[in-house]
Amino acid sequence: MLIQGNAHTISVNGVSFNAPAFLMARADCQKYLPSVYVSAAQTAQQRQRGLNFAKCMRNHGVPNFPDPKVVSSSGANQRVYLPGVNPQSPAFRVAAKACGGGPKGP
Repeated sequence: MLIQGNAHTISVNGVSFNAPAFLMARADCQKYLPSVYVSAAQTAQQRQRGLNFAKCMRNHGVPNFPDPKVVSSSGANQRVYLPGVNPQSPAFRVAAKACGGGPKGP
């Protein structure tokens, strides 16, 4: 795949995103895209779950586990940083299991 761009357009494999054929295809296919709308209530519920999880982690042996601070968001996907927390540590794994989350695997 060859992606090129300039100040006016982006093209993929030589097809400009401003080309009439691309614009018509996008309009026809828009109905197949998943919805990424997240309501304010869903965002608040997600934040509360994150706060509850952080509190549980601290109560189960990871004292420096921070409250969630969302640094970027795209639809329902969010990226949260955990500075100073080692998700591979035994204490983290035990706490995550007790709290119903965390990394999966060995």
